[in-house]
Amino acid sequence: MENRDLFSPDRKEKHVYLKELGIDLFPYEYDVKNQIVEIKERFDEFVSKAVSIAGRLLSIREHGRSIFCDLRDFTGDIQLYFRENDLKKITAGKTTLWKVLKLLDISDIIGVEGEVFKTQMGEISIWVKQFTLLAKNLHPIGFGKQKGEQSWYSVEDPEIKYRERYIYWSVYPREREKIVLRTKILNTIREFMSSREFLEVQTPSIEMIYGGAEARPFETKIWALGSQKAFLRISPELYLKRYIVAGFPKVYTICQNFRNEGIDKSHNPEFSMMEWYEAYTDYLYQMKQFEDLVSFVAKSIHGSTVLNYQGKKLDFSTPWKRIRMVDAIKEIAGMEVENASDSDIQSFLKEKGIELAGEYNRGVAISFIFDELCEEKLIQPTFVIDHPLEISPLTKRKRGNPQFVERFEPFVMGMEIGNAYSELTDAEDQLRRFEEQREIHKDSDVEHHPIDYDFIQALACGMPPTGGVGMGIDRIIMLLTDSPSIRDIIPFPMIKPK
Repeated sequence: MENRDLFSPDRKEKHVYLKELGIDLFPYEYDVKNQIVEIKERFDEFVSKAVSIAGRLLSIREHGRSIFCDLRDFTGDIQLYFRENDLKKITAGKTTLWKVLKLLDISDIIGVEGEVFKTQMGEISIWVKQFTLLAKNLHPIGFGKQKGEQSWYSVEDPEIKYRERYIYWSVYPREREKIVLRTKILNTIREFMSSREFLEVQTPSIEMIYGGAEARPFETKIWALGSQKAFLRISPELYLKRYIVAGFPKVYTICQNFRNEGIDKSHNPEFSMMEWYEAYTDYLYQMKQFEDLVSFVAKSIHGSTVLNYQGKKLDFSTPWKRIRMVDAIKEIAGMEVENASDSDIQSFLKEKGIELAGEYNRGVAISFIFDELCEEKLIQPTFVIDHPLEISPLTKRKRGNPQFVERFEPFVMGMEIGNAYSELTDAEDQLRRFEEQREIHKDSDVEHHPIDYDFIQALACGMPPTGGVGMGIDRIIMLLTDSPSIRDIIPFPMIKPK
C-alpha cells in the first residue's frame, strides 16, 4: 500500500477545514456512560432518560433540517436523530455543532449525549442534544447498506478479510464476536485446569535447541551472545517436563508455537497450543481428562455438548470413541497392517499411490497409511490410540505390545486436535530413541530436532510416571465457533504481503 492510498483526498480536505474552524479532531477522552445493548434491551428504563454513548458512524441520512445516523459501538447499533434547531445554537470552535455535523463522514467516531425515544416506525433511537467528534476518519470503511436481514456490503474481498482485520471486524460484528468467544473459551479452559489444581507456567519462546515435535523451525540469532543461532519454539514439551522433574506435579501452558511450514485451513505458521503434564498418571487417565475438558468447555460456551459445525452435528458428550490406529486402518482402509508382512504393506502403499519420505520403515508406513486414508473420515470426536513405536520417540512402549506406544490423538471433523503420551521417563531409552529417529530421517526432508542433552540429563535426575497432553487450541476454537478456517479465529493470521 502506497502513501497516496492511505488517505482519502476529500476527507483530508475536511480535516484541514475542521482544524481551521478550531475543532479538535482527536480529543484525549470521552465520558461513556452507557452501551447500546443495554439501552435497547432495557428500553422501558431508559425512555426519555439522558444517555451518553460513543461509537462509529455507519450511515448518514439527511431529511431537510434533520439528519439521521446509525451508530455502532462494541455491543450493537442504534439510530441517532439530529435536529438543526438544537445544534445550530451550540458553538463549536469558530462555528456551530450543526456545521460540524454536516462535515462528518461515515466511519467517523463520535460521542453523543441525548434522550432515548422511539420513532413512529417503532425504532429505538437517541435524540442527540450534544455530540463530540472523537476521531475524524481519513481512510473510508465500506459499511455498505443493510435493510432487515439483507445486507449490501462493499467489504467482500478476502484480502481485506484477513489482511485488514480492523476494517473487516468493524463491518462484520459477528466475525468480531468470534474473537470474543476465543477469549471466553480460553478463560473456561483455565477455569477447568484451576479446578484440578494445575499450575499455569511459562516456557521460553526462543530456544537454543528446539524440540518436542517434528517440525521445521524459524531460525534467528542472538546479538548479545555473539550472533548465536537460536530458534522460535516449536513446542513447549521439553521445558514442561523439566518442571515435572523439578517436583511440580501438575503444570500447563497456553502459548504461541512457531513452525516454518504450510498454510491452509487448519495450519498457520504461528498458532496457539496448550500442553499439560501430570505426574503419576498415564495416557488412559489423560484421555478421560481431555474429553472432560472439551465437553466442559462446549457446555459452558454453548449450553450443550451437542453443536453444529459447518452443517454437521457433533456430539462432545463423554465418553468418546477409542480405536487403535491399526484397527482404524482395517476398518476404514480395509487393510490389516498389524500382522501383515512388510512386502504386503509396501504393495498396499504402491496400490494407493502413497509415497514415504525417505527409506521404507514399517511404523512410518503405517502412520502414512492412516494419515492418507483414514484421518479425514473421523468426523465425531474419536481417540486414535497406540501408534507405531517408530513415530513416537517421547512415548513409553505399549504394555504387552512393545511394537506400539501408549499414545493418543483425538480427531474431530478429520482434524487432529491433540496429541498425548504416557511419557517416556527412562533417560537411556530416550537418548537411544532420539538417535534412532535421527537415523530414520537422515535421508528424508523431515525436519528432526537436534538432541537436547540437557533434557536427557534432566530425565537422568529422575522423572516420575507422567501423562502429557498437547491440545490444538486454535482448532478447538474453530469447532466451537463454527469457523471453516483457522484464519477466521486467529486475530492476525499469516498472509502474503502485498
